[in-house]
This record gives sequence, C-alpha cells and structure tokens, in this order.
Amino acid sequence: MTTRARTLVLSAFLAVWSAGFACVHVAWALGWEAGVPADAAPIADRPWFLAYDLLAGFLMYAAAAVCVVFALGRDTPLLRRATVVCSVLSLARGVPALGLDVTTGNLTGVGFGADVWFTVAGLAGLALVLVSRPASPRRTPAPGRRPPAVGAR
Repeated sequence: MTTRARTLVLSAFLAVWSAGFACVHVAWALGWEAGVPADAAPIADRPWFLAYDLLAGFLMYAAAAVCVVFALGRDTPLLRRATVVCSVLSLARGVPALGLDVTTGNLTGVGFGADVWFTVAGLAGLALVLVSRPASPRRTPAPGRRPPAVGAR
C-alpha cells in the first residue's frame, strides 16, 4: 500500500471516527438520553454538561476537518504538530482509563466506550502523522536559503 493510500485510509477512518463522536455529543446537547444515567437531570438543568457536549462536538468536527486536510495532502508542519499533541493527549486520557476498566472488569457502558474511543483516536492520529510524512524532510529549502550542493553535507 502506498503512502498516499495509507494516508487516505487513516484520514477517512479518523474523519468518520471523529464525526461520529461529535454527533453523539451534539445529540446529548440536544437532549438525547441514550447512555446518560437514568437518574441524571435533563441537559437543560446541567449547563456545564451542555457546554461540555457542545465544545466536545465542535472539537471533534474540527478534528474530522483536519483529517480531510491530511487526505488532501495539504497538511502543514503546524497542523502535524497539533495532531501529535492532540493524539498524545487523547492517549493520556484513554489508556489509563482503559487499563482501569480492564482491571475492574468494567467493559460495558458509555464510559468504557469513551475510553476505547480516546485510545483508538490517539493511536490512529499518531499513525496518520507517521504514514503521511513526506519521503524527504528536505523537499524545499527554507525561505532565503539556497539548496545544498549535490553531495554536500
């Protein structure tokens, strides 16, 4: 599989993965109760959860858009660094919680699903940055610099 094909596959996977997570949060913000504890107050009575769901939804839609940028081959060094940082943060959130889920036997429910989501998103984000890396880091010289002479170190 070529670098381009791997980038497209991972970008598409992460775009769908992120958009799906965003849709769930927006649905919760709109009052959907699936996965919400039965004794929880309506979302309108929990403004912090409403704000969290809307923010999480927005961030995940943005992550899906970033995946499209990667798929188009228009990523920048800043976008690549931001993807690495967000992926590491996702892993920092998901891996310890997933380990706790496994050790306590809590392998069902929304909490477990979120832990899996964060872990997979972090791993796939790092993989996307790695597989979409250009073949040569010196494709073009820095502005104002001449390219090195052939054979020069």
